[in-house]
Amino acid sequence: MEIDVLPDVCASYSPGVSPAFSVDTVQFGDGYQQRRPTGLNSVRETWNVSFNNLSQDDYELVYGFLKSRQGVHAFLWQPPWEYAAKRWVCTDLTSTRPSNFQVASIQATFVEDFGL
Repeated sequence: MEIDVLPDVCASYSPGVSPAFSVDTVQFGDGYQQRRPTGLNSVRETWNVSFNNLSQDDYELVYGFLKSRQGVHAFLWQPPWEYAAKRWVCTDLTSTRPSNFQVASIQATFVEDFGL
């Protein structure tokens, strides 16, 4: 099955990334601990991405794309300074539509997806 790619609308500068580490820990009685990564994909990234100053066309393209995935269906997106796209799921989506100026903004949370 082919996976869709996030529309080519430039995200605003300085998106924030937070890696989450999945670690199995064993605690021994003398205070000693052993730790190991849980599984093959033990580091999952979460990106907070903003799209600011969007025209109505770009807003409808990006917002419609992300909303249609319903927080379930993955898509491809290439984070800044990375050389290849990865799979993501949008888990949080908010937007501001224009009131005085004819520009809109979108804030989204992308969580790395390790599905097939």
